[in-house]
Amino acid sequence: MSVEAEAKALPTLRQNLSLLTAPPDEDGEPRWQIFDPLSNTFYYLSRTAFYIFREWRHVSDDEALRLRLAQKGIELEEDELAYFLRFLEVNHLLEIRTEKDIARLRGEVSQHKKHFLLWLLHNYLFIKIPLFRPDLFLTRIYPFTKRLFRLRLDRVALVLGALGLVMVLRQWETFTHTFQDLFNLSAIVYYILALVLVKTAHELGHALVAKRYGCRVSSMGVAFLLMTPILYTDTTDAWRLRSRFQRLSIVTAGVKVEIYIACVATFLWGVVPDGGFRGVLFFVATTSWISSLLINISPFMRFDGYYALSDFLGMENLQPRSFLVGKWFLRERLFGFGFLPPEPLNRKKCALMVTYAWCTWIYRFFLFLGIAALVYYFAFKLLGIVLFVVEIVWFVLLPIIKEVKVWVSLRKKMSFNRASTLTLLFCMLGLAILIVPWKTHISVPAVATFERHQAFYPSEAARVVAWQVTPNQKVTQGQLLILLESPDVEQQVLLTQSRLNALQVSWQRAGSGAGMLDSLSSLQVQISREQSRLQSLLERREKLAIKAPFDGYIGEWLSLSVGDYVNERSALATLYDDESLIVKAYIDGRFIPLLKDDQTATFIGNDGEPLAASLGVDKVIPTAIRRLSYAGLASSHGGAIATQKLEDELIPETATYEVHLTLQGEALLTRQEFGEVRLAIEPSSFLVDGLRFLYGVLIRESGF
Repeated sequence: MSVEAEAKALPTLRQNLSLLTAPPDEDGEPRWQIFDPLSNTFYYLSRTAFYIFREWRHVSDDEALRLRLAQKGIELEEDELAYFLRFLEVNHLLEIRTEKDIARLRGEVSQHKKHFLLWLLHNYLFIKIPLFRPDLFLTRIYPFTKRLFRLRLDRVALVLGALGLVMVLRQWETFTHTFQDLFNLSAIVYYILALVLVKTAHELGHALVAKRYGCRVSSMGVAFLLMTPILYTDTTDAWRLRSRFQRLSIVTAGVKVEIYIACVATFLWGVVPDGGFRGVLFFVATTSWISSLLINISPFMRFDGYYALSDFLGMENLQPRSFLVGKWFLRERLFGFGFLPPEPLNRKKCALMVTYAWCTWIYRFFLFLGIAALVYYFAFKLLGIVLFVVEIVWFVLLPIIKEVKVWVSLRKKMSFNRASTLTLLFCMLGLAILIVPWKTHISVPAVATFERHQAFYPSEAARVVAWQVTPNQKVTQGQLLILLESPDVEQQVLLTQSRLNALQVSWQRAGSGAGMLDSLSSLQVQISREQSRLQSLLERREKLAIKAPFDGYIGEWLSLSVGDYVNERSALATLYDDESLIVKAYIDGRFIPLLKDDQTATFIGNDGEPLAASLGVDKVIPTAIRRLSYAGLASSHGGAIATQKLEDELIPETATYEVHLTLQGEALLTRQEFGEVRLAIEPSSFLVDGLRFLYGVLIRESGF
């Protein structure tokens, strides 16, 4: 068979493809790139691929191509030409002429075709909608903007910003209180308009700088990130630039424009009078650019920060390349396959790409968990559940499952080596930690208190006359503890007694004739009224004499002396019945079935001191508490029980049960004390605890 018979005809390249000189790669090797104007995409070529592409148009079959390349000193490997042909087909760089080509395209279309709802589920996080093609408009206004670049207005903006900062520091109180005037409907409308203008200027910054360096701006439009509209500018053409500095200038132009606008707004805030316009300037000078910087600075999502890092490092396609290297590194550390890396790497470059890949994975893991929680709580129940499941399955679990499938497919290439042995040992250790029932005790928040206790408050504002209270004092029932006196009550008692005495004298002097009956009847009514008033005043006086209602010890007390004034909100002292000491522990509902009966426990106070006597479980209240009676145990007061405050009551966030423990001995405790109790439970593993927790969450959240 002749050589000509073995030669295979080459397909025809598309006529609208451009071959451009590209910047050198990270190692300084020369590169070229193919620009596809239909998809607005650049493809980098190595030296060999460049010669293949350049000579492709001048030959008709593969043997002629190999011959022309050999004349230029390029020897093709056996599969290199097949790989390059596959590259051209996959990226649709060939002309479609035969039925076979049409069938291949139809197959690709049908393979990528999705139902609208399925597409929406996969893309609802980020949807990009191009609105117009601004390249012609930017070309027309470029002569004007070119003059603006020469004027160096950025320096003017920075000077104005410095002056504005000085004026803000001189009016700092006014500046910080401007935020309080932002929350009204008309102001919000102005802020939205200002935000749209600033973000438009941000995108124009990208576009104008790209046009300055001769790049084509293919489209501008709006994207929806979690249904929140954000503007975008397509500056893909910047990849044709050989200078990393120029590409970096395009990427950072948007944030720079916002900072310059914020500088001017800060200056104007210091010179304009109070009003709505000043509030808008405050918003632009603070919130707008800071929020933009926080969003765009992250290199872990494909915003300005990512492209800036990529240009700074001179590494195109940083994210997908780093992901490949990160996966390779992970497999090598876990199983020690001995595979070559996806691309030539030195130690520094490998460490950089692996660190970036793993940090991105960790960042996205927590980001997607947060987004899942966000859509769950902000959407109605049914939609929230669906979106939550989609978010977790598609963005969190599916990438992990795909990687595990790769491990399974490589199982025949696994062998016992140092890496795989360590992986096996760590897996066994992890399983042991999860499965073995290590947990035999739990520490729960508790309070040592008294069933009988009394806090003494004044019945009204009064003055201390006698103070017979000392800390830890033993008192008996009926003993006078505190004697208070209300000047108002004493004055009214004297006045009432004087009026009553005068009425009684009038009664005694009145005659007994028939004409005096009406007068006597009136005196009798007045005397009765004054006697009732006096009795009421004496009862108020009696309440100011505070006595012990039962035997016990004085606990908390105010350090007061005779002559001090108190009001009805002052807790003067607390009396505890030392024989009614009880410990109340609060336990999560998950551990109620595991709680052991007839066990001995110990109470340890927040000061680290244990209670002298041991404790025994007396009873478990069968229903979860509706409110927490002890504020010292609530998270809002530094305690361990997560609570929410609702109508001045502390409501536990999870099902919490109250366990009563009694003393098995004697312990001297003269005041209420917070701490924790260590309780024995049936042995339980971390895996079972986690499943039980997830089941509880599922039951709690499944109610509509």
